[in-house]
Amino acid sequence: MLSHLARSARLAPARLLSACLVPRGRGRTPLPPSGATGWSVTRGAAGPGGGLVLRRAGTCLVPLSLVLALGAAPAGAASPAPAAERTVTDMAGAAVTIRPGPTPIADLWFAHNEITVMLGAADRIVVSAENPRDRPWLFRVAPVLLRAETGIKPDSASAEDLLARHVGLVFVPSRAKAEDLRRTGLPALAAEYMTLPNMLRSLDMTAQALGTDQAAGTARLYRQKMDAITTLLSQRLAHLAENEKPRVLHIARLEPLQIDGTDTLIDAWIQAAGGRNAATVSGNHRPVTFEQIAAWNPDAVIVDAGVADIPATSPLRALAAYRNGHWWRSPRGVFAWDRYGAEVLLQLQWAAQHLHPTLFTDLDIAAATRDFYQTFFHYALSADETTRILHALPPPA
Repeated sequence: MLSHLARSARLAPARLLSACLVPRGRGRTPLPPSGATGWSVTRGAAGPGGGLVLRRAGTCLVPLSLVLALGAAPAGAASPAPAAERTVTDMAGAAVTIRPGPTPIADLWFAHNEITVMLGAADRIVVSAENPRDRPWLFRVAPVLLRAETGIKPDSASAEDLLARHVGLVFVPSRAKAEDLRRTGLPALAAEYMTLPNMLRSLDMTAQALGTDQAAGTARLYRQKMDAITTLLSQRLAHLAENEKPRVLHIARLEPLQIDGTDTLIDAWIQAAGGRNAATVSGNHRPVTFEQIAAWNPDAVIVDAGVADIPATSPLRALAAYRNGHWWRSPRGVFAWDRYGAEVLLQLQWAAQHLHPTLFTDLDIAAATRDFYQTFFHYALSADETTRILHALPPPA
């Protein structure tokens, strides 16, 4: 009966209620896939839906009517596979035909793996650009990725190997790589973006390519949350004159010294959070000298999560931003918040609170982080895990 009811329920945005979960280590296990043992549908107290409840080992978890109303899809359980061939337009404007069925995926853009996982397709990834050493939180929330071939970069991916693995969907960061792979018969989509609106377009493109109700629903929910946050920031910051917005420099690396300039997603969240990019160059990971940084004289510096503490002898310590305590390291979880992953939604809030603390005293970044992980990764962060993410630390052993 449970499997029949689960199949009849509409799979909606991936947002599981904590009431539907039971403990499992540091995370929590969502509702079971149909056919799982130890679960039953029984009649509980009277109420809507005839009082049917889900039980496991005699413990009432949640009214079944509520589960069906919300259409909560269990984590790791895929939505029904698309039954028809479909055409998806990628971020470079290419129309790509995707065959029906839950085809294996090669996700060859580092930032995009998080999106694929968030949209419910972790179990379809057979080749990934990511690896457990560099992205431990990704493999903590989606351990199924340990079965994939990991650490395969876009430039080193072999079309022959992907074809041998029967890969039916490939995500890459660039138009050129997508075109190369398509010439071999692989349906490859360019997913890269540089702005917040294009990030949402890429998210929608990915959901369409995956072709499940769960992916589509999760993408809608993410867009709603992004709209709510950007509206909040815009309203709170609207009264600021341009010279009241701090000039912010984002340092990507110390050795060699590199910064992120304009026309990047980094520039987008700096501006949305009420700052101005101090850099006057365009693009990601632009090489720069200390003398140039000193000439820009930023009011605040935000460094990439992977940037180590600056040495005691570094001239960067002479910057006013450093001496005034306006030098911050971005958080890092499943992906670095400050770069091109889905956690840019959290970065917007974190950056706004750091740049304008008196305007955003009500923002609880720790709570927002826990909610994000529960909603989009179906993973319940402990207090310690949340703190570690906010300090760009790996998961506890």
